[in-house]
Amino acid sequence: MTRLLIIFLGFLSFSHQGAAAPQRISCTSQTGEFSARYWSEQAKKNRAFGQNQKANQLEQNAAFCETSEFGRKVIITFDAELPNENEEISAEFQLYTLCGMEGGDVIPARISANQNELSVAYYHPRYRTMRYFQIERPSLKGGFVSQRDFQCQFRSFDVSDRLF
Repeated sequence: MTRLLIIFLGFLSFSHQGAAAPQRISCTSQTGEFSARYWSEQAKKNRAFGQNQKANQLEQNAAFCETSEFGRKVIITFDAELPNENEEISAEFQLYTLCGMEGGDVIPARISANQNELSVAYYHPRYRTMRYFQIERPSLKGGFVSQRDFQCQFRSFDVSDRLF
């Protein structure tokens, strides 16, 4: 009986540790290949108008994006369960642009929810304004303002994964 109790208590502590793991929502928009085509087109347009220096930079962007898995990526990390309606929880927000070449700064954020979507609010220091990233609950499509060009997924992760 004591042996069974020890096994049961061990199982409870193990399952509790799993439940306490931080959560992550990872959202990507477009493939790197799609973004590479976009930057190549922009380079052609700039070259046609005689803006060769800018065209060269855009071609470098295209070359970098060719091997990337994404065009843009949002990562939202939080330690609690998702909030119920009229509740908020703290989170960290990261936005990678240019196929991961730019961004990735960790910005404090707040997650709120209603029946249809999650809303992640954060202060954008560069533009000095509040920004909102919404994720539709049924489809897990996300984006800014009314665009929903990101596909999101939920993940638990180990704290060592933050080393990425």
